[in-house]
Amino acid sequence: MEKKNRALFLDRDGIVIDDVSYPYKKEDLHIREEIIPHLKWAQAKGFKIVIVTNQSGIARGYFTLQQYRSFEALVNQALAERDVFVDAVYFCPFHEKGSVEPYNVESEERKPAPGMFFKARDDLNLSLEDSFMVGDKFSDNIDYPGLRSLILESPYTRGKSGLTYESFDLLFREIRNGI
Repeated sequence: MEKKNRALFLDRDGIVIDDVSYPYKKEDLHIREEIIPHLKWAQAKGFKIVIVTNQSGIARGYFTLQQYRSFEALVNQALAERDVFVDAVYFCPFHEKGSVEPYNVESEERKPAPGMFFKARDDLNLSLEDSFMVGDKFSDNIDYPGLRSLILESPYTRGKSGLTYESFDLLFREIRNGI
């Protein structure tokens, strides 16, 4: 039986880059430098680096699919310049309160639903049970019992109940202890 890969799933906005509210322009791109050494460690340990991101800005008409794709290429380039190589990116353009068809619908791809993770599992031969999700919102706690989700403290989580980590160092210590 073929050995399955493990992944480090990353929310984009707030984890990989600063969350500047619907980023899509070059000037919106600010890599979170403090995560870079942890991503290099994960790569060295054989984790696939996978970005999974809800992008309701497409459904809401804040930016187009092409603008999203151009920005994502900039993110991947900025990471590669730091010797972090993204294995795959999955995004959900859907939101039921959107105004742009055909994206204004509910979707099993939208986190916390596991749709994007199932696609990644199938595309990259992943074991979700041996993988981790890192996010900054409680909606990044994925509805799949085998996948361990870790949430970085953020403005979205402060003052709310739920386990969060104060820094990337503490969060990745938990990942190191869990493998």
